[in-house]
Amino acid sequence: MGLAPREQRTRVLAATVAFVAALVVFARTAYPTITWWDSSSYSLAAATLGIASPPGSLLLTVLGWPIAHLPFVGSPALALNILAAVFAALTVSVLVVASGRVIRLAEATAETQPNAAWLTGATLGALAFAFSGTLWSYAGRFTPYVLSAVFTGLILWTLLRWWEEADAPDAWRWVGLLGQLFGLDFSVHRTNALLIPGALVWIVMRRPRTLRDPSAILAGIIGLVAGLAVQLLLIPIAAFSRSSLDFNHPSTFSEFWDYVTIKQLGGSFLLQLFPRKSPIWSVQARDLLQVLGDNFLHLHGSAGALGLLPAVAVIAGFIAVWRGNRRLAVALTVLLVTQAALTVLYFNIPPNYFRTFDRHYLPVCVTMALLMVCGVAAATRAAEALRRRRHRMAAVVIAGLAVLLPASQLVGNWRTQDASRRFFAQDYASNALRQLPPNAIYFTVGDNDTFPVMYMQSVEGVRPDVTIINLSVANIPDWPDRLRQRDPTLPMSLSVAERTAATAKVWMDTVLRLAVPDNREQVAVATGTPLPASLTVAVTPRDGTHMLPAEVVLLDIVRTNEWRRPLTFAITGTRSAMEWLAPYGRAEGLYFRFVPVRDPPSDPALLRAHLFDDATYRGYADAALPLDDVSRTMGVQYYAGLQALLESDMSRGDPSLCLADRQRLLAMLPLARLDPPAEIRSSIEGACRSARNRD
Repeated sequence: MGLAPREQRTRVLAATVAFVAALVVFARTAYPTITWWDSSSYSLAAATLGIASPPGSLLLTVLGWPIAHLPFVGSPALALNILAAVFAALTVSVLVVASGRVIRLAEATAETQPNAAWLTGATLGALAFAFSGTLWSYAGRFTPYVLSAVFTGLILWTLLRWWEEADAPDAWRWVGLLGQLFGLDFSVHRTNALLIPGALVWIVMRRPRTLRDPSAILAGIIGLVAGLAVQLLLIPIAAFSRSSLDFNHPSTFSEFWDYVTIKQLGGSFLLQLFPRKSPIWSVQARDLLQVLGDNFLHLHGSAGALGLLPAVAVIAGFIAVWRGNRRLAVALTVLLVTQAALTVLYFNIPPNYFRTFDRHYLPVCVTMALLMVCGVAAATRAAEALRRRRHRMAAVVIAGLAVLLPASQLVGNWRTQDASRRFFAQDYASNALRQLPPNAIYFTVGDNDTFPVMYMQSVEGVRPDVTIINLSVANIPDWPDRLRQRDPTLPMSLSVAERTAATAKVWMDTVLRLAVPDNREQVAVATGTPLPASLTVAVTPRDGTHMLPAEVVLLDIVRTNEWRRPLTFAITGTRSAMEWLAPYGRAEGLYFRFVPVRDPPSDPALLRAHLFDDATYRGYADAALPLDDVSRTMGVQYYAGLQALLESDMSRGDPSLCLADRQRLLAMLPLARLDPPAEIRSSIEGACRSARNRD
C-alpha cells in the first residue's frame, strides 16, 4: 500500500519536526557528564570497549564507541549522553510515522487519509510522550533503555507494515525484518522479547495462515538468527579488550553461553515464574501501573487537571481505531495487555526494592504512547472538520487542548528532568580519587562508588596510579588475575587454584603477623605516635567457617604488599568492609586507610585539605536544583570526614575551630538538603558543644 508523494513528504516533515523539537529539549537538559548506576558503567563500556554486566548491551557499546572517540568532543560522557538524546528523539519520530500507518489501516476504505491536521496532531502527541517523565529522564544519559524504546517503535511500525501487506505475496519480508529486530534487540537489553507472544497473536488475528507459510517462517528464522548473531561479537571483544570493565569475560563459547543466559545472576535468562519474590498484584503490577500513571495519568503535579489529558488521548486513540478497524483495535489492545502482563511476570521484583524499575517499563509506555499519538491526531483532525463546518469555538477548544498537552508536559517536567547542572557523580568520583595517597589500592563495595570512579580514571584520566578493586567483583575466581595483567604492580602471590583451595577448606583461626617498617612516611604515621615493630591481626571469615574469594584476595594483598602501597577502603562500605582490618582504619575523607596503629587518631590537616581544598560539591547548596535520592545518599558520605574532623578539633581542645570547620562544610553540604540519618545529624549538630555553650 504505497504512499502518494505529497503524503510521503508531509509524513517526513512531521517526523522531522518531532525529532528536532524533542532532540533540542533532550540535548539542552542532558547530563553534562556521567551520573549514577548504569550511566557510568555503560559510558565506561562504550569508551573503553568493555563488557557490561549481563545482560549487558553490546549494540549500545558498539554504537557508542566511535561517538566517545570523536576528536572534537571534550567530554566522552557528554557526547554519549547526546547520543542517548538522539535515540529518544528517534523514538518520538517513529511514533509519528507509525501513527500514520494506524490511521491508514483504520480508514483504508475512507476517502480521508492522514492529512496535515492528522500529522500535526501526531506530532503534538509524540512530543507529549517525549516530555513525559520516563522517556525524558533517560533521554539525557547513556543507557540502553532509550535504545530499547527505539526498537519498540520499530517493531510496532513493522507489525503495522505487515498488517497492511499481509495478503501480498512478498509479505514474508516484513516477517523477516520483524525477526531481525527481535534478534538485534537481544543485544540491547532484551526487554522487547516480551512483545513476541503479542506479535504472534497479532499475526493470528490478521492472517493466521502466515504461521504455516514456509516463506514467512523461514524469513522470520533467518532474520532472528541474523540479529542474534551480532551477540557473537562479545567473544572477540572480550578476548582483545583491555578495558577495566572486564568483570565478565565471555572469550570462549562456554563463557559466552554463561554470559547470555545470565548464569552469574541465576541463569535461565532470569525468568522465574514461581516462586514469586513478592505479590503480583499488590507489588509488581502496582509498580508498573504507578509508572504508567506517572506518564499518562497524573493529577498531583503542576499541570493539575491537564495531567488527565494523556489518558484521555489514549482512550480517544483507541476509539478512533475502533471506529475504523475493530480488528486492528483489538489487536493493538491484546498486544499492549500481553506486553504489560509479561513485563510484570518477567521482572520479578522484591517488595520495597531500592531502585525503581521504570526504565524496564519504557517499551510498555511506547506501545501505549502509540494510542495516545493517534488520539491527539484524531482530535486535531476533528478540530479541522469542525472549523470547516464553522464550529470555530469547538475547534479552537479541541486544538488548544491538543497544543496544551505537550506544552503542559514540557513545563511541568522541566525542572525535574533538567539535568544540565548535575555533576554529582563526576564530582564524587573525582573527589574520591584525588584524595587518595599516591599508588593507592582502593577497595570499593557497590555500583555507585565503583563505576563513576572507574570511568573518571579510565576515560577522563584522573589518577591512573590508583588500582580499584570492587570487593564484590573480587569474588569472581579468575578476575584478580585479569586485574594483575592490567596492573603488574598489584601485590598478589596466590594463583587462582590456590585461592580456590583456600575458600574450599574450613577456616581455622589464623594470625597474620606483619612487620612494620621503620618509615613513618611509608606507613602514614605521624611523629610522636608509637610505632610497633610488627602488627598481629586475627583473620576470620565474615560469616560462617569458609572464606569468600574476595576475603582471600584481601588477605593475599595485605600479606604480599608489605606496606609498599597504601591500602584504602571506600567510606561507603563503612569500617565493616575492612573486616579484620577495621580497628586499624583511619578516616581520611572519602576513604579509610590501613595503618599499623590500633584506633588511630585522625589527621586534621589532611582532613581539612581533603574536605575543603581537594573536593568540589557542585549543586548541593543550590536549592533550585532538584536533588535525587542517590545523589543525596552519596552526598551524605562526605559527612564521615566532617565528623572525624570535628572530633579531632574537640580532642585538641579547640571548639572554635570545630565550629568554623562545621560551618564551612555545611555551607556547601547543607543538612536540610542532604537530610542525613538521625544519628549522623545529631552527631554533627551536637559537635562543638563546648564552644556553643560558651557563646
